Amino acid sequence: MPALNQRDAIHYITERKEFTASALEGRVYNVGTGRLDPEETARYNQDQASTIYWVYSYSTPIAWFSSVSGWYIVSQKFSVTTSKHQNYVRRAVAESLQGAN
Repeated sequence: MPALNQRDAIHYITERKEFTASALEGRVYNVGTGRLDPEETARYNQDQASTIYWVYSYSTPIAWFSSVSGWYIVSQKFSVTTSKHQNYVRRAVAESLQGAN
């Protein structure tokens, strides 16, 4: 699995490929709920069975791709760095949707 610059991770997120970019990671397996609040944990658990890709920031899932409902990006606020990571995911999702058209 490649170690990347965080900005380069956008391409990996778009393609739903595994990567590590410091505290930002893309995985094809679940590593837990980290610091999610109860509302986001409930959504995480709801999507769990159909999720095929997760994006983590500091071991907390900040987005995931479900084969049933598509992308979900948590709305919970974290640190400045994790907010930046969430924005990378938003950019990647926008790029993947443009590529699908």
